[in-house]
Amino acid sequence: MHEKVIAAIPQDTSDHVLEVVLIDDQGQGPRVELRALAWGNGLGWYRQHTVTLDRVSLQGLQRTLGQIQSHIRRSTSQRQSATVIPFPCVPPRNAAPADRASA
Repeated sequence: MHEKVIAAIPQDTSDHVLEVVLIDDQGQGPRVELRALAWGNGLGWYRQHTVTLDRVSLQGLQRTLGQIQSHIRRSTSQRQSATVIPFPCVPPRNAAPADRASA
């Protein structure tokens, strides 16, 4: 069995991380583990939870995350456009009085 850490994704606090690990096991075939790790003084990093994904589960997760990502993009762009507040333009200080009146 061979393990390769693909990513260590930081979480809300510096003492938690999500580790993505590719496992190549000739007996069971390739799979991915998502490991929630925590830091313990005197212990170091330890696993709190592990989710193992075979090929079929991983493909389903990828499809679902793609759908979520497109939903987040849409809601983010809608939220950004809804929160834009137009401010009146202030003419530059060196503009002529006629330019200031038209602004």
